[in-house]
Amino acid sequence: MAFIRFFQLIGDFCLMLIVWGYFLFGFLFILPFLFIPCYLFTKNSAGAIQKLFYLHMKFFFNLTGRLIPRTTYKIDPEVRALRSSVIVCNHLSYLDPILLVSLFPRQTTIIKKTFFRVPVFGWFMKKAGYVSSSPSEMTGAAMINNLESIKAHLAAGGNLFLFPEGTRSRDGRLGPFNKGVFSIARYCNIGLKLVYIQGTDKLFPPGSFFFRTREKNTISMELIATLTPDYSAKNFSINAVAGQTRQIFERKIADGNAAQPEKKI
Repeated sequence: MAFIRFFQLIGDFCLMLIVWGYFLFGFLFILPFLFIPCYLFTKNSAGAIQKLFYLHMKFFFNLTGRLIPRTTYKIDPEVRALRSSVIVCNHLSYLDPILLVSLFPRQTTIIKKTFFRVPVFGWFMKKAGYVSSSPSEMTGAAMINNLESIKAHLAAGGNLFLFPEGTRSRDGRLGPFNKGVFSIARYCNIGLKLVYIQGTDKLFPPGSFFFRTREKNTISMELIATLTPDYSAKNFSINAVAGQTRQIFERKIADGNAAQPEKKI
């Protein structure tokens, strides 16, 4: 058994090198090469880079699906069809944001400022119109500029996806919500699409760089609710909208846990 386990670990290590090797190769060589004509010959370079991200991530998951056949993907057609939407999701794995990018040709989000410091990768994030979560970008004139850019992006058919928890869940339960997500939706005067993610943490769990290739798993994304708050109402409350959103996600998580068969001890 130890001998078999050793070769399984070697296999997982090789698979990790192939998948993440392609991921890095794309950002270091493929995307820079394609970016030059996009920058020179398109009026909307941010939109062009978002389309390149979409194609790159789509191929990334096609490659992952072929190499890890025990994991299947079940994406709600209603999720794939979303346009001009503020999408609110639970957060389980680093795979969550790149899976969302692979679904939408036009997309943006708010990401941790540390990612903007990564050579090449951070530069592309900025050129694509992604917003840093650094305090300097979340206050004053910079924040107004970001909000206006997001508003124009949504009006042009793009999606904004956000994780109000801000970080990945380690146990499947929801973390505290950041109310800024709902402030953005209010500023843009647009409703919320609630998308529930499952299974990404089973394939690529927090704290690990290895894929779990031997467990049968289904990664799914489901549109579980659409909220259309009346932002002009006198009694409108961001806290109330955040609380309603949280209740919907918690109910979905509880239903999912109840549907799982009990483990024998």
